[in-house]
Amino acid sequence: MATIELLVADVSCLKQIKTKLERKSAFVKPIVSENGLKLVKTSLIKEDPLVKELLSTYGDIITVREQIGDTAEACDRPNDRLSEFASKFLRNTGTSAEEMESLLQHIPVRYSLYSPLVLFNNSTERSFLHSEWQEALAKPENAGFMRRMLQELFPKFTHVATNQPIVDYDEMRRPFHIISLEGVLFQGIIQSRVQETPTTRDFDASVWCHVVQNGIHQVWSPVFTMFSRGNIKEKKRILDIAAYPDVAGNDVVDMYAGIGYFTLSYLKRGACRVFCFELNPWSTEGLKRGVALNNFLGQCHVFQESNENCLERLKQFQTVRARHINLGLLPSSRQGYPWALRIAKKYGADPVITLHIHENIHVDDIASGAFVRNTLSLLHDIEPDFRYTSTHLEKVKTFAPDIWHCVLDIDLTRDQYNP
Repeated sequence: MATIELLVADVSCLKQIKTKLERKSAFVKPIVSENGLKLVKTSLIKEDPLVKELLSTYGDIITVREQIGDTAEACDRPNDRLSEFASKFLRNTGTSAEEMESLLQHIPVRYSLYSPLVLFNNSTERSFLHSEWQEALAKPENAGFMRRMLQELFPKFTHVATNQPIVDYDEMRRPFHIISLEGVLFQGIIQSRVQETPTTRDFDASVWCHVVQNGIHQVWSPVFTMFSRGNIKEKKRILDIAAYPDVAGNDVVDMYAGIGYFTLSYLKRGACRVFCFELNPWSTEGLKRGVALNNFLGQCHVFQESNENCLERLKQFQTVRARHINLGLLPSSRQGYPWALRIAKKYGADPVITLHIHENIHVDDIASGAFVRNTLSLLHDIEPDFRYTSTHLEKVKTFAPDIWHCVLDIDLTRDQYNP
């Protein structure tokens, strides 16, 4: 009976999966890359209880398939299986060798699996949106390409799309340029009313993606909200008690909550209450679905409005003591500083409140310490009654050449003369 191998979409879970396999002496070296995934070989058969356990725990990020011979060498080429499929399909539809060679030079390399969606990365040269692929896919004989690709390579998925470059800034963080290649992502006309004041019927008309990171379920509409895998590093840091102390049993304010990118991590850590502010109604719907799916013990209060209303909203609750205030807006959350400091002054925990400030920062300003110095100075100018201490600057991911998405942790303590 054939042994199985695992295609893992979320590298943060790779070590956990490897450890489980090693405990049963079922891990087979090496781990290699394939189509942007990690391929883990095992000595298990499909019926093994451990396989069922892995599927139950990591079902949204792993795919199980039977091993056929030694594929390690081929897997080192990240687009190999996709290229093999495309070659076979195009050959069967009568595509010439010359045209096929050109198409394979432009076949996508990287993608993400967000059930039920296979989402290909944006690329100028390697994309199904490339003019040569668009011309080939428009031919009647190739009309079933995407559907067949799903059946053979991604049997658990029903939709295919490609990302386009995101806009420089959109306060509601919407993915304006996602192009569907197979399956309808939204049943209806996308107009401003649907974006800004959606109804339950609108929500039901959308595909909702689902992924598990760090054991946390996250849900979003790919048409109306963005999702970044790169944030997983910061999500994991929130789960680290050394990096984010005193979360359990305390209150948290998330000034730019989105679909719960960081909110859900605070709740997993045992936050008593997380107060969330978010403008995009599609994001708040995704957040609510994520909260319901995770079933955390802590309370999540979601306000679909500007965080400028934060003081009025928090006044409705008893004994709010915010230990952490998250400012997660890119490219800069500077506009939220005054409101975060007002929250800290009126509802902050004692003796310390920590701000987690997200910003896109040039490498020169990181190396010189200019960003940290300027931020501390700005905060003091806004509210001089606190003492501000920078405790950590985390480089989360690259955003553009020489630009890093960073998180600056700043502890606030009350000046003894201004309690």
